[in-house]
Amino acid sequence: MSLEAFFEQYRQGYSQLDADAVMSHFTVPFTAIHHGDLACWQDMYSLRATTSALLEWYSAQGFAGAAYQVESLLPMGNDAASATLLWTVARNGQPPWRYRTGYHLKRTAGQWKIYGVVQYDTTPEQQTMAQPSSQPPVEAG
Repeated sequence: MSLEAFFEQYRQGYSQLDADAVMSHFTVPFTAIHHGDLACWQDMYSLRATTSALLEWYSAQGFAGAAYQVESLLPMGNDAASATLLWTVARNGQPPWRYRTGYHLKRTAGQWKIYGVVQYDTTPEQQTMAQPSSQPPVEAG
């Protein structure tokens, strides 16, 4: 599967706030940088708990769906890549969010998986999101 097709599948799961669909695009260990703080998840169970809490928070913020533009895509050989996406999140009765997220990907068992995200260029609401655990939330989008 191409990276473009991978991110389109990811967007579909994210737009539905479907934790299982989003999680199917992740692998562990997984790292996230959120407001300069680094967090790492060693197992899918704890990563899923954080991802589910984040998606619930998004739902409470009026999340209605997401679209993206690929700003950069850098293959690093056949089995690794880096990408930056500009996201636009439609919200019910509220202004949309626009933010960028960087992704680090690797091919695992022949499938692309995200193993790291860098969340930056966030909206004010996202900067104050509730922390569901002792680790900063992972960016779903």
